[in-house]
Amino acid sequence: MFLSRVRTVVAVAGVAALLGACTGSGRSGLTELQYVGRIPGINSAGGSVVVDGVRANLSSLEGTSLGSVAAGNRLLVIGDSILAGTASRYGGALCSAVVPLGWRVAVEAEAGQLVGFGRTVLRDRIYEGWDAAVVFLGTNYGGSKENYERDLTRIVESLAPRPTLLLTATLFRDSMQQVNEVIRVVASRNTHVSVLDWGTASVQPGLLNKDRVHPTNAGRAVLVSSIAAALGTAPETPGACLPAKFTDDSLVEDNVMPATTLPGDTIPYGTTPPVATTLPVVASTTTTLVSATTTTVRQ
Repeated sequence: MFLSRVRTVVAVAGVAALLGACTGSGRSGLTELQYVGRIPGINSAGGSVVVDGVRANLSSLEGTSLGSVAAGNRLLVIGDSILAGTASRYGGALCSAVVPLGWRVAVEAEAGQLVGFGRTVLRDRIYEGWDAAVVFLGTNYGGSKENYERDLTRIVESLAPRPTLLLTATLFRDSMQQVNEVIRVVASRNTHVSVLDWGTASVQPGLLNKDRVHPTNAGRAVLVSSIAAALGTAPETPGACLPAKFTDDSLVEDNVMPATTLPGDTIPYGTTPPVATTLPVVASTTTTLVSATTTTVRQ
């Protein structure tokens, strides 16, 4: 298993600078993150994530980075608990990964949210001049493939023509196959959409907690590094961590989200985070909440 000593190193080297990512079990040598899927960035080079002295690179990358086709550097990130754990209120891992690449990023993610949350966020913020987007909504699957496809399609169409990255969900139950099938179908119909196959990449040892849903410290480092690789260098600078409007994680009980940050750990809004940062500690167990009106398990 990965230990909690995780360090993200960001290398910015001209227009092609990106983050790498790491897997591994603490042994010496270079390990590659396999099966990432259809994600931009194959021609880019950058830094690495180091876990117990083991360094690794992203692999299986295809396409052109979002930064090379975006009109500007304003990035909207929408998600559930997986991305909420990377937000400023839990240590700001995502801002630490992408702000040095020039992105002005707002992380709008709340624990327990279904795909419809994306439409709620876009109704509130779509007109604020965003240039690119990342969407990770599928963990809390309502059970209807048709409804999920409808909502995800509307999200993607609302974001068009902005380059958009969709992330597949972890396969912690059989029905999640339906979620990932829909994500790939929607992506195939929309030329501005790329896919990061987190569902496959995350099965590598040490990246997920015992619930097979939420990332460990090392998993979070790989996740944000993968997103950074997909984005690439923004077309303009400077980057910044922008304020979020959606920060309510009350749909789930304790132990799902990372431990809250210590004083001084949270990245101030509108500032550039440090190049290297210690990622937040993830609770070792997870408790899920079942809604009183539905059997959907919220994550």
